[in-house]
Amino acid sequence: MSSYVFHADINKFDTHTTRYNGENALVLADCARLVYEPEAIIRQVIEGIWKFGKFEFFDKNGTQGFVAGNETSIIVAFRGTEIKKIRDVVADARVIPATGSIGTVHRGFNDALHQVWGSQASKDMRQTIKKFQDKKQSIWICGHSLGGALAALATAEYIINDKGAVNGLYTIGQPRVGNAEFATRFEKALPNNYYRFVNNNDIVPRVPLSLPAFKYAHAGRELYIDSKGQLQDSMPWWKLVWDRLSGVYDDLGKLGPDNLKDHFSNNYVELIAKNRAVTTQWS
Repeated sequence: MSSYVFHADINKFDTHTTRYNGENALVLADCARLVYEPEAIIRQVIEGIWKFGKFEFFDKNGTQGFVAGNETSIIVAFRGTEIKKIRDVVADARVIPATGSIGTVHRGFNDALHQVWGSQASKDMRQTIKKFQDKKQSIWICGHSLGGALAALATAEYIINDKGAVNGLYTIGQPRVGNAEFATRFEKALPNNYYRFVNNNDIVPRVPLSLPAFKYAHAGRELYIDSKGQLQDSMPWWKLVWDRLSGVYDDLGKLGPDNLKDHFSNNYVELIAKNRAVTTQWS
């Protein structure tokens, strides 16, 4: 049996809600962290600890993720970016956007997604979801960093193109994935069950930059974790600026830059665990 330790309790996962749920957030954040592990460990955890009877792992041209299912729910998790490759995510802001069936989105993220999603390959995440959903199980999609971007794009395609239903999309440390028009369309298609966590000075949610030539924009309900580790569902802009400065000040003299440490998936999981009982305006 794997020694991998979850912070979440799968028995507390509410498979029916579309509202924000702290226990659900923790399960999905844990999955977004778990997907960084080798396939064998992920399988041991999903099948051995959680007792999910259905599992498929995907790995093609650098895009990785898994689909896991039981009698009531299906969880889809996309792997993100290793911390040593964060500069690649920032550099991706210079990639020319692409216009497709769901709107104008980041070309690099879109290409990465379609290595494993709707790719007509023998192993396809989209088709696997449909195969696993034999008892009308609810669908949950998650990811960290680049994995959050892939999770957002996959969800958009699933609900806009396939007319499918997704109970919850939860991302942590996710970059922007499309322009303002795409974000508006996505918001209308998934109005109240897309939750996007941002940890204080995490740099990745601030890229790609929203430039005059192409205005990248976020969708979803932002859940901000402040410099004291408290979950906030709203904050005035001036207070947000002050809180980010406080985070930098509190980190002075500590090892590593604050904006990279705030991006660690482990830190997100621990902070969401700390705030699992918080009631938000979307709860």
